[in-house]
Amino acid sequence: MKEDNFGAIIISAGYSSRMKGFKPLLKFGEYTAVENVVNTFKASGINNIIVVVGHRANEIIETLKNSEVKCIKNENYSEGMFSSIVTGVKALDSEINGFFMLPVDIPLVKSHTIRSLKNKYLECDKGIIYPSFNGELGHPPLINCKYNKAIINSNEEGGLKSILERYKEDSTDVPVFDQSILMDMDTKEDYEKLKEYFKFNSPTIEECYCILRLYGVPYNIIRHCEEVSKISLKILEKLSEIGCNFNKNVMTASALLHDLARNEKAHAEVGGKILKDLGYEHVGKIISTHMDIETHENSRITENEILYLADKLVKEDKYVELQERFSEYSIKFQCNPQALKKVKKRFNEAEKIQQKIEKLTGEKFYL
Repeated sequence: MKEDNFGAIIISAGYSSRMKGFKPLLKFGEYTAVENVVNTFKASGINNIIVVVGHRANEIIETLKNSEVKCIKNENYSEGMFSSIVTGVKALDSEINGFFMLPVDIPLVKSHTIRSLKNKYLECDKGIIYPSFNGELGHPPLINCKYNKAIINSNEEGGLKSILERYKEDSTDVPVFDQSILMDMDTKEDYEKLKEYFKFNSPTIEECYCILRLYGVPYNIIRHCEEVSKISLKILEKLSEIGCNFNKNVMTASALLHDLARNEKAHAEVGGKILKDLGYEHVGKIISTHMDIETHENSRITENEILYLADKLVKEDKYVELQERFSEYSIKFQCNPQALKKVKKRFNEAEKIQQKIEKLTGEKFYL
């Protein structure tokens, strides 16, 4: 088995000329792009981190002064990115077995992507591991240190991509639920898109479908989830008219993924945990209560309640009234008092949520 001893090289030396702003120090929330990348690697258990600097090196070094990373200056950064890659590879500690290579202008790669690459590297016999999203390879590759000499001694033609392509037979990819592996920021427009992505606080629609596919969710369940999503957004639209504003991205993702673990026992909790482990704590909490919930009449309505109600209003992939669904379940479980009691409680909670919406909107609930 390969040893679990990884490093990371972050390339942060260029001019950022097309951006008209300095990429490493552009902000995402409270952190700069370079801090964000460093934090991601650290959160993934990678502590041997090299940041290659060049243009405006002192500013980056000052920004990272308390981060315990090694900043290495590429004196020849004007020659292009590959010179910075070589500088970083030369600076790797001798005990490192493999390293991640990530340009700072791909700043939002997630921790679960790094962990997936590590796990794949350790379980297979390949020396180069790429993340892929919907079949497209992205950053960062995880590279065995046996390729250090090939990188250092290269004539630079075609850059790192060309070098690694020579060893294609020693490479593989691991599918991830992370669209950001393909998202760089060369221009101001790219940066604005990445900021929007950063603010999502949930998987994008593309990421949701990637998660559903990679977890093998059957088509009929996906159709159900799509209809629950439509109903959830209709409820959100009604509530927004009276000033109750919710995050549509979070609601959409929660609805699309609520039955992710449908075939598992206690599937709401299992699905919620999957999303929490992927870094989507809020979405995971919403999903975890879509089967059973406690509704309080005088409390403000929540996303959890909206998803809960929407799920009860959808039979397979069709909208149905609550009473119709309850009648069907009452007949189905009429010889099972314990199950019938649980069904009654669930539909009572759904009715309470419906009544809460009626009270807020001042009109009979309808969709």
